[in-house]
Amino acid sequence: MKKLYKNIIVAILFGLAMVDSYATENGVDSAALGAEGFTAGALPPPGVYLLSYYQNYHANKMLDNQGDVSVPDFHVDSNALVTRLVWMTDKKILGGNLGFYAVQPFADLRISVAGMSDSNKGLGDLIFAPLLSWHSGNHHWATSIEGVFPTGDYDAPTIVKPIVANLGKNYYTVRPMFAYSYLGHGLDLSTKVSYSFNTENNDTNYQSGDYLAADYSFGYKVTPSLTFGAQGYVFKQLTDDESNYVDIGNKGQVIGVGPGIHYQPEPNWYLEGKYMKEIEVKNRPEGSATWMKFVWTF
Repeated sequence: MKKLYKNIIVAILFGLAMVDSYATENGVDSAALGAEGFTAGALPPPGVYLLSYYQNYHANKMLDNQGDVSVPDFHVDSNALVTRLVWMTDKKILGGNLGFYAVQPFADLRISVAGMSDSNKGLGDLIFAPLLSWHSGNHHWATSIEGVFPTGDYDAPTIVKPIVANLGKNYYTVRPMFAYSYLGHGLDLSTKVSYSFNTENNDTNYQSGDYLAADYSFGYKVTPSLTFGAQGYVFKQLTDDESNYVDIGNKGQVIGVGPGIHYQPEPNWYLEGKYMKEIEVKNRPEGSATWMKFVWTF
């Protein structure tokens, strides 16, 4: 009985609320780490584009600040379909092409902690952003400010139900973003860097700290339509989490790394795949992520 009580307390402290299995409050956030890779900074010309992502994330460890296991019998498995609609206009601002995009994830989430479990499926939090993109020879770059809106399903953990597979975060995030690609001489050197500011989760009186997130890729064209390379991501939380307005630390970090492939036989569509293993993890789950990305021009 004593062991069961201890496990319940641990579960309450680490009960998860996630759409795609990433960090801050309870070890999660809304940054889709690893989603972007090859040509990340090379935004397309004016037109409407549909980007479809599939992600599987699996983890069986929750690690503390020393990188040691902090939660007993922890497992999470998330399958997500993410739709991004991009509209690049013919308008110019500061010499850059003006565009807009919206992102809507759909997730199937299963979690278990200390012998207790929950699952859920449905829509996650909506993302919307204006953007600007520039091109100069082999150099391409873009910038945007994302707004993450708490539209996904959310229930605060309770003693009766300490493990909740939430699809939304229940707080807003403002996220400035910068992306860059060098495309020339068969090389694809790309990155996307963002910084996230989070509001408080009013249901838990918890405010996740600010964090820096970056996707990166190093690729080489082996044929005109086929690129192989290494891809990954870096996550580093720079400010403490707050609970009831008190700093409690819990700064998360992770590095993801693995192989990637990009296939574009026609100018109006391409397919990209990657697998990334997580290392150097603190205060968040440790697992692996598989991404598939399909881009189509209307």
